[in-house]
Amino acid sequence: MKAETIAAIATSVGEASIGIIRISGPASVKIARAVFRNFNGEQVSEFIDRKLMYGRIVDPVSEAVIDEALVVYMEAPHSYTCEDVIELQTHGGTAVLRKILRIVLNSGARLASPGEFTQRAFLNGRIDLSQAEAVMDIIRAKTDASVKMAAGQLSGALSEKINSLRKLLLDMLAEVEAAMDYPEEDIPAVDPVRIIQRIKLACQTLCEILATAKVGKVFRDGLCTVIVGRPNVGKSSLLNVLLGEERALVTEVPGTTRDSIEEFLNLRGIPLKIVDTAGLRETGDRIEQMGMQRARDFLASAGLVLFLIDASEPLTSDDFLILSSLPDVPVIVVVNKTDLPYGLDIEALSEKFAQYSLVTISAKERKGFVELEDAVEKIVYFGEAHLSEATCVDNIRHEESLILGRDHLDAAIAALQEGLSLDCMVIDVRLAVEALGQITGESVSDEVVKEIFAKFCLGK
Repeated sequence: MKAETIAAIATSVGEASIGIIRISGPASVKIARAVFRNFNGEQVSEFIDRKLMYGRIVDPVSEAVIDEALVVYMEAPHSYTCEDVIELQTHGGTAVLRKILRIVLNSGARLASPGEFTQRAFLNGRIDLSQAEAVMDIIRAKTDASVKMAAGQLSGALSEKINSLRKLLLDMLAEVEAAMDYPEEDIPAVDPVRIIQRIKLACQTLCEILATAKVGKVFRDGLCTVIVGRPNVGKSSLLNVLLGEERALVTEVPGTTRDSIEEFLNLRGIPLKIVDTAGLRETGDRIEQMGMQRARDFLASAGLVLFLIDASEPLTSDDFLILSSLPDVPVIVVVNKTDLPYGLDIEALSEKFAQYSLVTISAKERKGFVELEDAVEKIVYFGEAHLSEATCVDNIRHEESLILGRDHLDAAIAALQEGLSLDCMVIDVRLAVEALGQITGESVSDEVVKEIFAKFCLGK
């Protein structure tokens, strides 16, 4: 890796005012001298660290001018990869960027693999593995809150907690193993009760980190929110109000929505993948039946369900049929059409659906939506709106490592409580430390590292 110089287009493909080609490795400056000329058409003998230089990109074989450009040099180790880095900033057309990249590759670089710049930053010790993964989370973030969460991990918020927890466990292991290995020395004997207390404290901290995983995954991937209800209760109207646009067709005819409509929604910073489904009812219409089957498929994978009921009519057999098919996920019962005379007893309805949140709205008059947003936010944050997104675990790999670490700590506590030898406890605590090290990359395999960076985009 240290002997190779890599290059890639670092900006999105397509028309843009600016495009960037990034070069990293020992031959970066040599390549820049070959392809860049200053404004006077002269080859540059020296690039000054972090100083932009204006000139032109040329084909070193024919000396033909390709484009005007700005060039910046970032000297190792004070660069993104901890290597010599050159960035060529040109116009953002696809053709010109690809032509310049081809010239750079012909001048001694090779095309970077997906995520290879960030991988070098990790391997060179600039960032740990959880921070490297946060780079892609920032790129893929859907809302401001998602950006905040990823930026917190990139700054080392999660790494700091994990490293602190690992240090606590390693310090305890050092004391226990010293007492075990050197009984003749003046070292205090191991008190199992005290050791159990220390492990329980570590386990509590680990569980507090793990408890944020559900919220973290919502901000990373979006919460699949499915709107269900019988025909003509206002599902499409609800979707249109939430989106702030007439996305779904709304008519007085029941069964207008035949297929499911998926849209992305930013609700108070919470990314929702919201799905408006076909009304569920008994029908002989084959096309409508196909739409209802898709609705049931979406329900099976939902993370949140908005179950719509018509306030102007009593509950029907279709309502109860839908109620019986709701998945075991959070459900908000949304009573719509409150602008019409009530055909429902809301208090009795609240008792009937006591296990669910209940909100009354009028999609037509756009009333009750603040309360609906409050209910969604409460579900996502488990009723704790003060939870900081920057401290959330958003990665399945991290969650699995935390669960593994917790299980080993529980096993260590059980070993001591059952009177087993200290060796059994030590083995489990060491396995817990190793599991935590997989998050930051301290004890992760090469295969896992390769798999992680293979998911990155080119140029990052």
